[in-house]
This record gives sequence, C-alpha cells and structure tokens, in this order.
Amino acid sequence: MRSYFDGMLRYFEFSGRSTRMQYWMFFLVQTVLFGAAIAIDYRMGGFGDPRNIQAPATLFITFVHLVPGVTVQVRRLHDIGKSGAWYLLHFVPFGGLVLLYWACCGSEPGSNYHDGPAPSSYVPRHAPQVVAPRRSTIPRQVRMGSNAARPPSVGRDGLAAPQRFI
Repeated sequence: MRSYFDGMLRYFEFSGRSTRMQYWMFFLVQTVLFGAAIAIDYRMGGFGDPRNIQAPATLFITFVHLVPGVTVQVRRLHDIGKSGAWYLLHFVPFGGLVLLYWACCGSEPGSNYHDGPAPSSYVPRHAPQVVAPRRSTIPRQVRMGSNAARPPSVGRDGLAAPQRFI
C-alpha cells in the first residue's frame, strides 16, 4: 500500500526514480481497484445494455489513475537508466512488450542522470536498513503550519522587519 500511496502523492512528478517494487505494487493496487469498480458498475446494472454502457465507478478510477500511471512508468524508466520519452513505445505495435520487459529489469546501481541532488530514499518496510527522511518537492519554509521561516511582522523599534519585504 505504501508504494501505491507514494505513486499517488507524486502525481505530477516525472523526475526521479521508482523502484521495481514501487512500480509493480502501484499497478497491483490499481488493478484491484479497477476490478472493484467494474464489479460495482456491474451490480448497478451499468453493463446491461451493450449499446449504452453506464460505468461511472470505472470512469472515475480511470481518470484518477491516468496521470499517476504515466508518471510511475516514466520514473521506472529513469530507474533503469532510460529516458522517459521511451514511454511513447506504447503507441507502437508490440512496443508495450518492450516496456514490460524493462519494467521487470533491475535498477541501475548507484546514481544516474535522472537522479536529483539526492537519490531516492525509498526503502521497503521489511528491509533492516535505517530509512532516511523523505525528500519533498515542497520547500520546508512553504509547508503549511510551519512558522519557522516567517520573520516577525514588526521589529523591536516598531518598524516592519526588512526580511518581510523580499
């Protein structure tokens, strides 16, 4: 589940890497949700008329997972050292088989061109290693609820602090 939520929280993040486990667990949970949505639509009678299919739950799951599915695939390509442009192989006959093979390949050891300043810090729960703090794309000063970086609005002399006017 943690890998699925990692993929959903990095909704529009094409940079970085996704491990093999992150990729496959994301698509496993997504497939289970698609199956549940199809079952819900079937129980609501959405597939009764073949000319007029009503499938709101399936459409909802499709739209929610469309962008994260692409971004997880691109980050997986980055993890094996390929460019995200290889994702376009989906539009070539049998190109999806090449992408499926690459999704099964192991990660490129060490850092590569697609790493940010710090490599991915994702470690599976069952691993005995110490987990590094999660890197966020939102600066610490901007996060909601953080008052650490905000200067006082009025200085000791009664004038506005100069740091306030950047």
